[in-house]
Amino acid sequence: MTTPLPAGFGPDSLVKEGPEPKYAQLAAILAARIDRGDFPQDKRLPTVADLQADYGVSRGTAQRAVSVLAERGRVRVSNGKGAWPVLRD
Repeated sequence: MTTPLPAGFGPDSLVKEGPEPKYAQLAAILAARIDRGDFPQDKRLPTVADLQADYGVSRGTAQRAVSVLAERGRVRVSNGKGAWPVLRD
């Protein structure tokens, strides 16, 4: 079973306290940014450390968000090298 992405989070949204888990919010934001074209297929997503700094979340939250995107087929992960977006047709 895949983790659902919450509705209502766009590419310019911020992670905030609320009923939606922060990792799900961040995953939805990153998915929206992929859809918008912020991350071309040949460009790696920001590192976990960069996501931590940019969105004010913990390392575990950033890692889980990327894992959710991988689970949903939105990114491909190469251990130790990063994650790249998978663009929809």
